Parts: sequence; structure tokens; C-alpha cells
Amino acid sequence: MTDVATEAFDLNGGEPLPAGHFYDVVDDLRDKHRWYWNQCGPGYWVLTRYQDIREAFQTPEIFSNESIVPVDPDPAYRFLPSLTDPPVHMKYRTPLLRWLSPKAVQGYMPFVRENAVALIDSFITSGRVEFLSGFAEILPARLLTFLLSLPVSEAEFFRDCALRLRDTVSRAGEQSTAVAAMGDLKSYFTEVVADRRRSPRDPATDFIASLLEARIDDRAFDDEEVLDTLMTLSFGSLDTTKSVMSWAMWHLATHQDDREWLVRDPSIIPSALEEFLRAYPIVSMGRKVKRDVDFHGCPMKKGDMVMLNQYSANRDPEVFDDPRQIKLDRSPNRHVAFGSSEHRCAGSHLARAEIQVVLEEWHRRIPVYRLTEGTEVRATASHIESLDLSWS
Repeated sequence: MTDVATEAFDLNGGEPLPAGHFYDVVDDLRDKHRWYWNQCGPGYWVLTRYQDIREAFQTPEIFSNESIVPVDPDPAYRFLPSLTDPPVHMKYRTPLLRWLSPKAVQGYMPFVRENAVALIDSFITSGRVEFLSGFAEILPARLLTFLLSLPVSEAEFFRDCALRLRDTVSRAGEQSTAVAAMGDLKSYFTEVVADRRRSPRDPATDFIASLLEARIDDRAFDDEEVLDTLMTLSFGSLDTTKSVMSWAMWHLATHQDDREWLVRDPSIIPSALEEFLRAYPIVSMGRKVKRDVDFHGCPMKKGDMVMLNQYSANRDPEVFDDPRQIKLDRSPNRHVAFGSSEHRCAGSHLARAEIQVVLEEWHRRIPVYRLTEGTEVRATASHIESLDLSWS
């Protein structure tokens, strides 16, 4: 493109790099460009600055949720409520909110705490664990089964689907893996919804039953809308939470002073969690341009895809003092790890509470730990591949 900055950096996958290197590249690109055209895949714009990204989040009349994956402008799937714009979006979102409110989330935390403790106790005497496969992939899947009133034994199925989808995102060319994972998940939920139809449950206590009674305008949700919502909830609650846990534990395993501070004063955990979310955001949202627009000098055309680079926004020195440094007591900390405006992540309260419990229980039981000698921590984009921890 003439007179337009271009780059070729895979912000969704690519080859695994040493942990943290991805964010260094993102920082460098923001320092060079307010916006640029990324040549990866079919090509898409990337916004890098905090204020521009907040503005785009808050301007759905230009930046549509018709697609949220920059390399997939015309998705064959329909994740609800994610792939909808105002005013329809809130009609699909509202039935979820009472299940994901701060009050509701606190009711799930005894289950989370019990399972976190059980997982830690299952490997604590061994003195070593691969954190992702031994903990971070398991706990969110168990919580999903609890939220949906499904047998906890089904957690392994959800874990497997999330892993297959993650592999597709991080390794270009394996789209059949994601298609199969989404197909398996949809088939599973089709059977569950049919069972709820045959044997109705109380919508006041059963999440899926409540969706079957949800209404949009003057009609009930149809089965496809219920299935699309359940799939969004599933994929949105598994890999993301796992990744935030992993970055937090990687940082604490490699920064003794911060780990000792957290152990000595657990009251710092909520603030530390916000700082991990800021410094190591694990998702960035795409949007589809609805009309030709010159957005702060960026010549966008109708149909173009745009990445609202939350990785970059959360580390913008115009907003965050010394942003490459982790400050567990950073205040204020107005990060956009969960997005902004009407499409802000509906599950943010659940994610925060779950990870807070994990940090509390882990450090109560294993206050001193380290990266296992001889292991290297690498990440595919914002997702750690493996995290081997040891203690004695």
C-alpha cells in the first residue's frame, strides 16, 4: 500500500518464542506506528494506541462485531452474543448476566477453592508439576461443568476441545482441527439441550434451562441461539483463564521479590491480578469496518478487518507509567484486558475470582517454587506452551 506503514507479524500465532518476547515485539511496533497494515493472512489494520483502541471499542457504528477474528472476515460460525452489534447485542447478553454477576460468581468460589486445593494436593509431594496440563487446563474446565450443571467428569471433554481450538489458532493451516473441535462441542450441547427439553429443570438454578426460557423481543431463543451461546461461553472461559494463570505463575516463579511480597501479604493479590492482566493480556479483538473512514489518518475501507490490539494498549506509556515493569500495587490500572464498552467480557468477574482463588491457594501451600532447571518457557503469541515448576 502506497504511503501506508506495513508489517508482517503474526499476532495470533506463529512459532513459539521465549516467554515475554512477543510483548517486546508488540511494544516496539507501537513505538513505531500508531496504526499499520499487517500483511499476515488476508491482511488487516492494527491499532496500537490505548486511546484509539478505546474509541474504536466505543464506536460500533464503524467497527462492527460481525467478525472478531482479523484473519476471518466472514466467519461460518456464529458466537452469541459476541458476533452481534447494538442494539441486538444486549438482547442476547442480558440472559447471561445474572449467572456472571459478582454476587453469582461468589457462589461458585467454594467449588473452585475445593478443586484448586485437591489438584494442588494431588502433586504437591512430587515437588514438580507441568502447570498447564497438571492444573491450569483442568480447573477452568471443571468450573464450566459446575456452571452448566453437568457432570464434572465431562471436564476432560471440554479441555480437549479447547486444546484443539488453541492448536488451530497458533498453527496456521490446521483449520480442520478447529472445525472438528467446534463440531464435537456443538454435537455434545445438542444432546444436552435435547435432554433439557425432554426433562425440564428449574431455570432459576440451571443455566441451560434458563437459556431455553430466555426471550429476544417477543420470542424465545431457538435451539441454534442456545447452542451458539453455550459454545461462546465454553471457548471463552477455558483457554483464556488458563493463559492468565500461566503468565501470573511464570512471573512469580521468575521474580522472587514479587512472589515473597504476595506470600507475605495476600491482600495484594487482587491488585497483582489486575497488573498481570494489564501486562500480559491474552486476547485482542478484531472488528469489521462498516463504511469507508479516515480513522486518525488510517484510510480504512468498508469490509476491512481491524485488530484492536489490547496487547499493545495495555502497555502504552501514554497511559501507564513504566509499562514494561510489573508493579503489583499499580494504581490506577485502567487496562482493557477484557475489552471496553458494551462488548466488555461478560465473564470478567468469573475470571478474576477464579484466578484470585488460585493465587491464594497455591501460595498458601507452595510459597517457594521456581522454573524447573533445564526447561525453557516459550509462548505462541500470548499463550505459554509449557510451564514446568519445581519446589522442595
